[in-house]
Amino acid sequence: MANSPQTILSMIKTKEVKFVDVRFTDPRGKWQHVTFDLSMVDEDFLTNGTMSTARRSPAGRPSMNPT
Repeated sequence: MANSPQTILSMIKTKEVKFVDVRFTDPRGKWQHVTFDLSMVDEDFLTNGTMSTARRSPAGRPSMNPT
């Protein structure tokens, strides 16, 4: 079922949602997910998505030292 961003935002408000969990498959086909605080979810987020800003170390593991 496809909903418009306005419908989703209305549902979020009505149901007092605090977090939004986005699920997707990575390029290898493995399921991934990321949870966003509601303050980050708006019409632009629902229409255009978001860019991952996670940094990776040379070994491919997430970096714990953001620079």
